[in-house]
Amino acid sequence: MEEGNMAATVPTKPGGAPDSTRQSDAAFALLKSEIIACRLAPSSSFSEAALSLRFGLAKAATRSALTRLGELRLVMPVARHGYTVAPVTVQSIRELFEVRLIAEPKAAALAAGRIDVIALRRLNKAPQEARTADERLAFVAANRAFHRAIARATGNTRLYDILDTLADEGERLVHLGLFGPGSGEQDRAAADDGHEALIAALEASDPIAAERAAAAHVEHARELALARVLSGTASIPLN
Repeated sequence: MEEGNMAATVPTKPGGAPDSTRQSDAAFALLKSEIIACRLAPSSSFSEAALSLRFGLAKAATRSALTRLGELRLVMPVARHGYTVAPVTVQSIRELFEVRLIAEPKAAALAAGRIDVIALRRLNKAPQEARTADERLAFVAANRAFHRAIARATGNTRLYDILDTLADEGERLVHLGLFGPGSGEQDRAAADDGHEALIAALEASDPIAAERAAAAHVEHARELALARVLSGTASIPLN
């Protein structure tokens, strides 16, 4: 996506005045997608004004979006210097996946026998089929919906909230691991196989198999993310 085509569309109310809430939502969605795809690269810094100018956003919408992105731990405010995109480090990956390995397998076990597997299959997308930048971002969104459905099926709202918070930080690692420099079709095929194994266990209403499949899937995602960081490619923009 070229920068000249990235300006956010400003929604308007019927009377023609800008709808600031919807404009802020549009700015948030745009900037979040840029961070997930690493077009706003990890550890890069910028001012609110520079970001507004770059993407054609109103300053108030940019400020609101950056506040929300900070709550998701995707950007960090730097006193008198603007913002920095949260870095992707070995330590941050290990910490995130340690928590995921505790929560996600248990959620899969709880969801076994409770989830609508037909609906889950409709949500499932194969990363091998995502060829363009837009398709890759769409896959990341579909992947999140897939895992949200499993979390929701647990019936445990606290567990759902924990997993959803982890997913906010994890979306960038999904994109990085599956589509970043150094990734390949074998990586994407293995991730797809992980979803299929999880679906099969849920369809069989087998909590033990579901827990094992979820753990294997999370471990694979961790290895892909670590491979990208250790290869030195996680700090550069991904096209």
